[in-house]
Amino acid sequence: MSTVYLPVRIEFAPGRSATVGEDLRGLGCNRVLVVTDPGVRAAGLLDGILGSLREAGLSAVVFGDVVPDPDEACASRAAGVYRNEGCDGILAVGGGSSIDTAKAAGLLATNPGPLLAYEGVNKVPNPLPPLAVIPTTCGTGSEVTNVTVITDAHHYKTPILSPYLIPKLAVLDPDLLRTLPPHLVASTGMDALTHAMESYTNRVQHWYAEACALQAMRMIADSIRPATVNRHPDAIARMLYASTLAGIAFTLSRLGLVHAMSHPVSGFAGVPHGLANAVLLPYVMAYNMVGNPQAYAAVAQALGVPDQGSAIRTAEAGVREVMRMNRDLGIPDRFDGLGVTREMFPDMIRDTFRSGNIPINPREVTEQDVARLYEAALTGAAPV
Repeated sequence: MSTVYLPVRIEFAPGRSATVGEDLRGLGCNRVLVVTDPGVRAAGLLDGILGSLREAGLSAVVFGDVVPDPDEACASRAAGVYRNEGCDGILAVGGGSSIDTAKAAGLLATNPGPLLAYEGVNKVPNPLPPLAVIPTTCGTGSEVTNVTVITDAHHYKTPILSPYLIPKLAVLDPDLLRTLPPHLVASTGMDALTHAMESYTNRVQHWYAEACALQAMRMIADSIRPATVNRHPDAIARMLYASTLAGIAFTLSRLGLVHAMSHPVSGFAGVPHGLANAVLLPYVMAYNMVGNPQAYAAVAQALGVPDQGSAIRTAEAGVREVMRMNRDLGIPDRFDGLGVTREMFPDMIRDTFRSGNIPINPREVTEQDVARLYEAALTGAAPV
């Protein structure tokens, strides 16, 4: 039994962000809270967007202080600006942190606090204000998802899931990614690949999610290298589209062990989320593939790997292809040097098993298994 519920309108075109004002006016907005981060502001990406709001007769208030891995305080500050300024709609412009902050601020605008009391699934009682999202990376997928992730005081990345968190509008403008540094194209692109791969291989069977995930993996395999090393405009556009497809996929079928393990890596060691996923991905693929070899063989072929004569051999070749991809993109093959230490392992393992993705991982996993995977990813032991 499968359900597809996607109450988000997706607009894709170069330059499309310059007309978002008309969209927000159509959503009934008059005064819009624009949620973003200092990097987006410094890159000048807001100029055309704010101009579009003015041309549509809307006023705007900018909250530009989003921090990486936003916490409850960051979301509360944004919600305070929304209330104090009399806003009636929200526009997020940026990567995952800005979008998560905007969603959390919208939640607090229409629901009583504290924010982290809504941890889990379907605990948000009231709809958010109209929310539009313009992603400026090719990894989060949050412009179409039903989740926000907020870091608590103990470094735990707290997931809040609700259909009310799905934006009303996602504007995909690849022109906004042309100044994205290569290392961020690489790491956010690998985040999108991880979304698609985990959605496709976990225990949840969903026909629509599988179709979106396969297409996303094919597009990323074809595009991530030229998008990173050459800033090729068509490749960047395909990466943005693939990221959204992967976001649709995991909204419908969720994720797996990579994300369960990567969130603690980010929470305790400060490793950016996409980079943490990219480093962990081949290690977890090698561990998981015996739990669903046919799916991992299909993943390998979506990445361009020829059939190797059996599902398990094809799946192993897929792991090696992901290792090559990381190497070509300049992504390290281990956590050594990125701030991760063995002393963090007990806390990281504990938080790994707080994730709702553990029960749907394609292979049963124990604390000892996770400890071995963290050790391998720290030292760079060959996955296959």
